[in-house]
Amino acid sequence: MENSNYEKALNYYKKTLAIYLGTLGPNHKKTGYIYNNIGIVNGVIWKFNDAIKYYEKSAKIKIKNLGENHVSLAYTYVNMGLIYKNLKDFNHALYYFQMALSILKKQKDLRGLKAVYQNLGTVYLDKGEYDKAFSYYKKSLDIGLKYYGKRNQEIGDLYTLLGNVYLNKEDNDKALNYYKKALQIYKDIFGENNDNVASAYDNIGNVFGRKNRSDMALKYYNKSLTIRNSLVDEHTLSIEGSYDNIANLYFEKANYKDALKHYIKTLRVLNNIYGEQHIFNTFYYIKIATIYNEQQKYEKAISYFEKAFISNSRNNNHKDVQTAFDIDNYYDYKLLLETLQGKSKTLQSLSLKYKDFEYLNKSIVTYQKAEFLIENIRKSFQNYQDKILFNRQAKEVYSNAIQSQLLVYNHKKEWQILDKVFHYSEKSKSNTLKDLLNDANAKNFSGIPDDLIQQEKNLKINKAFYRSKINEELANKVSDSTKINTYESKLFDINRKQDSITQLLEKNYPKYHQLKYNNEVVSVAEIQQKLDDHTTLLEFFTADSSTYAFTISKHKIDVKELATPKLTQKVEQLRTTITRKNTTTYKTQAYKLYKTLIAPIKDQLVGENLIIVPDGPLWHLNFELLVNQEDVSNNPKELSYLLKDYVITYANSATLFFNQKIVSTNNKTKQQEECLAFSFTDSTNIADATHMSLATLRDTGDDLPGTRKEIKAIADIIDGQYYYGSEAVEANFKKNASHYNILHLALHGEVDNERPENSKLFFTRNKDTIEDNLLYSHELFALDIPAELTVLSACNTGTGKIAKGEGIMSLGTAFQYAGTKSLLLTNWEVSDQTTPALMKNFYTNLKEGMNKGKALQQAKLTYLQSAAPERTHPFYWGGFYLVGDPAPIAFSTHNYSDWVIGIAIVILILSGAFWYRKKKKQFPLLRGVRGVFNI
Repeated sequence: MENSNYEKALNYYKKTLAIYLGTLGPNHKKTGYIYNNIGIVNGVIWKFNDAIKYYEKSAKIKIKNLGENHVSLAYTYVNMGLIYKNLKDFNHALYYFQMALSILKKQKDLRGLKAVYQNLGTVYLDKGEYDKAFSYYKKSLDIGLKYYGKRNQEIGDLYTLLGNVYLNKEDNDKALNYYKKALQIYKDIFGENNDNVASAYDNIGNVFGRKNRSDMALKYYNKSLTIRNSLVDEHTLSIEGSYDNIANLYFEKANYKDALKHYIKTLRVLNNIYGEQHIFNTFYYIKIATIYNEQQKYEKAISYFEKAFISNSRNNNHKDVQTAFDIDNYYDYKLLLETLQGKSKTLQSLSLKYKDFEYLNKSIVTYQKAEFLIENIRKSFQNYQDKILFNRQAKEVYSNAIQSQLLVYNHKKEWQILDKVFHYSEKSKSNTLKDLLNDANAKNFSGIPDDLIQQEKNLKINKAFYRSKINEELANKVSDSTKINTYESKLFDINRKQDSITQLLEKNYPKYHQLKYNNEVVSVAEIQQKLDDHTTLLEFFTADSSTYAFTISKHKIDVKELATPKLTQKVEQLRTTITRKNTTTYKTQAYKLYKTLIAPIKDQLVGENLIIVPDGPLWHLNFELLVNQEDVSNNPKELSYLLKDYVITYANSATLFFNQKIVSTNNKTKQQEECLAFSFTDSTNIADATHMSLATLRDTGDDLPGTRKEIKAIADIIDGQYYYGSEAVEANFKKNASHYNILHLALHGEVDNERPENSKLFFTRNKDTIEDNLLYSHELFALDIPAELTVLSACNTGTGKIAKGEGIMSLGTAFQYAGTKSLLLTNWEVSDQTTPALMKNFYTNLKEGMNKGKALQQAKLTYLQSAAPERTHPFYWGGFYLVGDPAPIAFSTHNYSDWVIGIAIVILILSGAFWYRKKKKQFPLLRGVRGVFNI
């Protein structure tokens, strides 16, 4: 329906309203219905304020006539939510959708529930909370399939929305699958020549664009454009989508001339319909500004960024960011962040072009506003995966902010500026881990009742259970879709209960809110105060083709930009040469990486202790295996490893290393036992398949498989409990993990790079109906593991997907989420032939009081000197690395050796007493006699 027809409808409704007001009065229910309909038409023609005014009148009348739980009132709330969603006022939108949801649940109105869940999903999609959006869309789809059946436009629309979620999460194959489902439904219902079909072609084109298949993308865009040209003229709204997609394709290919032409076409259509200052224009103003920036037309770029600010502003009266900045004045925070980032970069370019320092100052102030906005956006996320995804965008902002601050430093040479540079590097590190640890600590110090904390913990446990059940079902050759839908429905309800508890805690416990959202990072001065004279912090920040290396020692800070093209490729090549045991190639590549990463900052490394905060692909690099010269020898024992010069410990961030205190959520005061050990076996048909104390294991003379030899090696040193065979099951681990200072898990591991939360450790299989004996990373979120050290000597426990702005998503990281203070991980599949000796050396050193980093270094060096020549390649001993707190472990004074000595002393005393009594009768004591004992 064209706008003129909507205006006619609006005029008709207003005439009807006048009649009702005159005959029925202002509070009659029919008057309320007319107010609602007038609101609908105003919403369609984008008169949002008028729409809200009429909806509010309708709601008041409906409450008076129908009560607060009538379906008709719920539909008015849905309409109000839609208006606020279009206004990007997400808080009000969520409020009205939730009001509607409460009523529709009571009335069991499936059609209404389907619509509300869908709209809630769209709000969360617009907010960037993609996992939450998916859960609401899926809930809507389940209801829609029951209510409408499989072949209905409503179902096609939901498949499209689910595709949008996956496209935003960069899961292109799943997005394509949903878009194709939608396309088929639209074709079946409407035929080829329909706007819904055109939109489906656009969406499929978007996927191919993301896959860098520009030929296929253009093919689908042109299909869409052909359909729309046959349906409408080029000045109508539906044509805008096709121009937009073609423009985006040209933009990604850096064909800025054609991209600009199509963006301007799109903007012209939008301006004709909504005017120049509408929120819908903001995206295109940003794109046009970005193109002008790339073309070095910086003044034009600035003017379009200003237009983006104004169109995104609620009062269309944007004040310069340097003089005022109120984020509540803007509709869309994501677009606002893009605008701030783009303007900052352009101001930086203007500064370089005109050698004008004032532009640089403005750039820095704008980045400060962007940082403030990032923190506010991050607070709105509750889902772990959504936070991880957002961190990528945030890191780009911090990268550009670092460049601006370094330009200032190069001009002023004031070391305090380096503190600001380092600040942005820290802001980009392990934010989700910090959030989770902050949340755990906040719950302990905010006066929250124990029963509320336990309620939340139970929800986490149940959530982990149903997620595992879904994974278990999907692993079957033929999965049961009914079971999966049931589990997903349970998860949906659990997630909503978690949301409610979180909102309750943040509202009713101000200290919890304050501690949870404490986003301060450690300063250079604070680090230097805590460093000794023998330790240097080396922190990396990786950008596109360069890396910034920060070196902080007791009395000095320095930062150097390193040229690191193809860094990911070079790190992976080194890792490959190690696992293939190619010594010659290994030496060459290890030295090249040393020259790239360490040699330029070697003079800044003070002392023998090195704390490394990696970034990006550097998480896959064992720095101690770099060599500092071109070694002639091919004997692995003689190579010039950094291991020989430094005790190296790794940290997720300097803030977590120096400031984070991990607090157990169970508040137990009971003293922790020493070590809990598990080893994996493929067979449960073992005569002694049970558990035993490590003291018992150390006395066994059996010929043990590799992993059990590993446990026996450490049993000679420390005490605890050991589970193996049929007792090495997930249930026993979960029951005991929180009671030990050290966890030693000689288990097989499997890393899922696509879904890191589904990475897992394998326990022994049995017929347990509760646990599947696969410990998924996501299950660790529900556990409390306050261990001083967790050793994961499984395959690849330290590898995983690298998430920008977060770090490595390894199995080990999940143990940190559970509260473990330090981790010993592996970067490749370790050899169970050599690991027992290495572990024995490591634990011996720990028992002697060495800190964990020193204990690992010396264990490797001892192994290297004593191992057989064929077992000295770094593959056999270099895979292990330590992350987290390197402090020594305070072992119990009542350990095995103490007991042995104690028992021996008691036996000697008792034997002596017995001998004394016996001899006393034969040799009376001579009193007062001094002299010499004769032999």
